[in-house]
Amino acid sequence: MTKTAVAAFELDKWEPQAQDEAGGTAFAQVLIEKTFTGAVEGTSRVEMLTASNETSRAYVAFERFTGSVDGRKGSFVLRHTAGDEGLSLVLLPGSGTDELVGISGSADIAVDEGKHTFTLVYELPGA
Repeated sequence: MTKTAVAAFELDKWEPQAQDEAGGTAFAQVLIEKTFTGAVEGTSRVEMLTASNETSRAYVAFERFTGSVDGRKGSFVLRHTAGDEGLSLVLLPGSGTDELVGISGSADIAVDEGKHTFTLVYELPGA
């Protein structure tokens, strides 16, 4: 059965690690840390790579979440891809731990007046 869990999150850290520019396109590596409150409760660490130029921006990232989803404790990894075609957040198969073993699904992030909302649509065996 598919479930939906919604949370707010705060960006606790946005720390550029390295940057390189050649041919008009800049690459950057960024470390991000977040705190989630709501049906998804906990913290995450994100390793992001970005590319940007005058006409386009894109990023790829992996995010390790640790905490609870609808009261079930554990961790999982999200794979981010974003660019002109939109944003995709997918749970990495096999990455769930503890009470989140077997979790699968996708997520979305919305920003409204500076406030971030995280919506996780997931399936979890036994839930």
